[in-house]
Amino acid sequence: MSAQQSGSSWAMGVADDGVVTIGDPRLKAPTTTVDPAEAGELLQTLTARLRDLRGAGLAAPQIGVSVRAAVVEVRRTDVFPDRPETGLIQLVDPVVVERSDETVLDWEGCFSVPGYMGQVSRAEHLTVRYTTEAGETVTREFTGYPARVVQHEIDHLDGVVYLDRMADLTSLTTTQNYLDHHRPTSG
Repeated sequence: MSAQQSGSSWAMGVADDGVVTIGDPRLKAPTTTVDPAEAGELLQTLTARLRDLRGAGLAAPQIGVSVRAAVVEVRRTDVFPDRPETGLIQLVDPVVVERSDETVLDWEGCFSVPGYMGQVSRAEHLTVRYTTEAGETVTREFTGYPARVVQHEIDHLDGVVYLDRMADLTSLTTTQNYLDHHRPTSG
């Protein structure tokens, strides 16, 4: 499968319409639980928006809705051509059950912080309990890049952006500088 084009406005530092960006109090507002029976439309909206943005994950607070719902769908892009792909994962009221002590320092970006990337340490393995749109409670393990994305989205549900997780800001860079100077080369 070929890599899709990343959302160009995000990479250039332009906020996409309808995406809440850093500095907007809604991004830090407390979130409430949501009834899975009432989450269907929101999950559909998040999924459609994520696919339109061509990203890996999107949380409800990023579209101005302060509830505990997020979607993850990791696909290869021109910015991240080597990442493992997942199917669509819709998380309602996710709870981290366990995190590995083993962590990995890697690059992250965010639609709510357009045009920038930085290195964030995240647990390599993660176990999460969440409810599906159908109301089923699932406990699932995530490893590697998908674990990183799930942690990133759950952070949004707790009012945390990746900048808050950076040990220091020395790796903070524009997306273009990441592409020009920091992206690992394939091969």
